[in-house]
Amino acid sequence: IRCTYFDTAHALKESDAEEFLTKEELLGRIRSYPWKRITFTGGEPLLHPLQEICDILGEEGYEINIETNGAVPLLARRSQNLFYTMDYKCTDSGMKSFMRLPNLKELTEEDVLKFVVSSKTDLEDMKEIIIKYFPRGGPKFYVSPVWGKIEPRELVEYVRKEKLAEVCVQVQLHKIIWEPDRRGV
Repeated sequence: IRCTYFDTAHALKESDAEEFLTKEELLGRIRSYPWKRITFTGGEPLLHPLQEICDILGEEGYEINIETNGAVPLLARRSQNLFYTMDYKCTDSGMKSFMRLPNLKELTEEDVLKFVVSSKTDLEDMKEIIIKYFPRGGPKFYVSPVWGKIEPRELVEYVRKEKLAEVCVQVQLHKIIWEPDRRGV
């Protein structure tokens, strides 16, 4: 899927990839670093065969985060030490119809549900999803502004006004520290 605010046009096609790794090469690269936290992000990582890799890494004590756009099924089983950061695509993204709503029922308190918003309509979408699917708690909730479309303070004001105490406001810090279009940071 491609949101209206999509900012990674350099990663749309398979031919855009700098390299392809076998399962063994990927595991070797991961194990070569001293860190025990790994994030699979996209494009959409769940379009790739990650179950076995996550199972192996989980057994080895890695903390695994899969950042998914929410439009495809989650893994068949949750590997040890695995959590999801799932986007919910709001109205202004143009991709709301692609959301796989059954995924919401699979999220636990270990997971993150993220809303990237560009308008009051998107903020209302966020509130509706939280109230409808998580009336008694659920994952961690984050809301982030689309760069240049809505000011972070509007998100803070909305969260305060609507008393959404469980929602954390975040920004794309890399766009503040470096130039907004800079790659590789």
